[in-house]
Formats: sequence, C-alpha cells, structure tokens
Amino acid sequence: MNVQQNKTMSVRDMGRLLGLKKVESYWLVHKGYFETILVNGKMRVVTESFEHWYAGQIKYHKVTGEAPGKRLKQESYSAKDIGEILQISESFAYELMKAAGVKPILVDYWQRFPKEAFDEWYMHQTRYRNQTDRERDAEIEENSISLPEMARILDVSRHIVYGILGSKLGKEMLEVVIVGDRKRVTKESFDRWYYSQSTYLKPEDRPEGYPKKRQSYADSLTKKKVKTPSGPREVRHSENPDYLTVDEAALLTKTDTAQIHRWIRADKFPVLRISRKVIRIPAADFDKFLLSIQQQSKGE
Repeated sequence: MNVQQNKTMSVRDMGRLLGLKKVESYWLVHKGYFETILVNGKMRVVTESFEHWYAGQIKYHKVTGEAPGKRLKQESYSAKDIGEILQISESFAYELMKAAGVKPILVDYWQRFPKEAFDEWYMHQTRYRNQTDRERDAEIEENSISLPEMARILDVSRHIVYGILGSKLGKEMLEVVIVGDRKRVTKESFDRWYYSQSTYLKPEDRPEGYPKKRQSYADSLTKKKVKTPSGPREVRHSENPDYLTVDEAALLTKTDTAQIHRWIRADKFPVLRISRKVIRIPAADFDKFLLSIQQQSKGE
C-alpha cells in the first residue's frame, strides 16, 4: 500500500467507522465536510481532514466509542456548559448570552458560544461568577454583610440602609465591597460605624421603652395595608430576597406603584417579567438606582 493509501481511507471504511450506510456516507462526502482524493481512480477520504471534521461536530459518533466534538468543546461552550459554569439554568444562560451580544455559532443545528467571546464578556461583568471566583468570593462574603442583612441587623427598612450609606458618617466609615455585582459592607467597618453612633440601635441594644422611630425590617416586607390614591391596599412581597415586587420597590422609595412602573418603562433598571402581569425587580440593580437618585439629589 502506498503512502497516500496509508493517510486515507475508503468511503466505505469511513461509513463503517460512523455506522452509516453507503448513501449517507457519500452524502457526507458530497457535502464537502472533509477532504477527498483519488487514488488509483477511486475516491478516498483524507484521514487527517476527517479527524479534524469529527472533532468539530457532535452529530456523528464513531462506533469505536470515541466521543466527537473534542476541538469544538475546546473552542466553544453550549448554553448548558455556560449554565453549569455560572450556576444558572440552560435557558437563562442562552438568554443571557443573547442579551449580552455574544454571537453563537451554529453546529449541526445547535447553537454554541465561542469561548473567546464568552471570556471577554465574563471579564467585563461582576454579577455572574464561575467556580474559581465563587470560591474566592466566599472569603469576602464571610467577612461582610449584604444590605438586606444590614437592614435586618438594625431592624430597619432597606431604604434606611441606603440613607446610611449615603450619609457623611457612612461614607467615612463603611467599607463597601462588590461581590457578584451586589454591594456588601465589611463586618469590621460595620462594627466600627455602629459603635461610633447612637441613632440606629440593634433590637438587643435598645433600652426598655425605646421609642419606635421608624418602620421595622419585617414590617417593610410583609403584606400590610398601605394608603394609595384609590384607598388602602395590601402590599405583596417577594419570597426571593434577590428580587423585589413592584409593591416592595414602591415601599422602599416611599412612592406609589405607578411611579415604579414609569421608571420601568423608562428603563431606569432591569426587570424580570415572569408573566404579563407579574414583574420582579433585581434588588441589586434597584439598589444602584436608589443610590444614584440620592447622589443626584445631593448634587454629586
């Protein structure tokens, strides 16, 4: 057998390798997926070209059990892969990439995302974390508290916490860190701030008969009657601390739901539409929006 035959295989052998019949084997050849040459007047498949094609697709499997797509997996991610990396659902991973403008490539009718494009997107965002960053962030989280946690510790509504962060003393003493696109306050700086003031006392530090000056954290989230232009109504709350209902957002800003909907229509912050009537607002994004309002009101 000459050198050319050693580096090639017959169309029939290629078909046997993939468990295909003659017609489908020649169909692959005519699609031009890999290189073919004529040897002694007979068509043969160039083995190196075939292996390159096999490593870049996932539809056809060798009967030997060797998995396809090795090169493809080295160069791109499926939505499922991204979901596992970021610990989100496959469907949400797809929508996230689409919204971020990460263009997919089509492979055997399946959409995959180039690793280079994904890595570029990942480097320029802080909300979603891979396993390495989650492990690194765990230590930061251990030594810090979230804004909702700070509100629960002080037993105040969350909008009070935003005010504390924006105050002169808060800016001077509270160290804010970002973990997963969410603001957190280091425990050390919180303790330092707490013992330097007497305006906000933890429930366990309040003396007997301490007057209730502000709404408690629990009251700010549970269903309750509130006054609206159309009369009293119950405020709905979200079971997920990472998201707010429109009612909760209105309560935090001391406004009505109509104003929240106006902000939503003006794209002041992103929202998650669960259904035509059900909307959830990412708490971290709403936190940013509230802080920007406070800064604007102070002329910063």
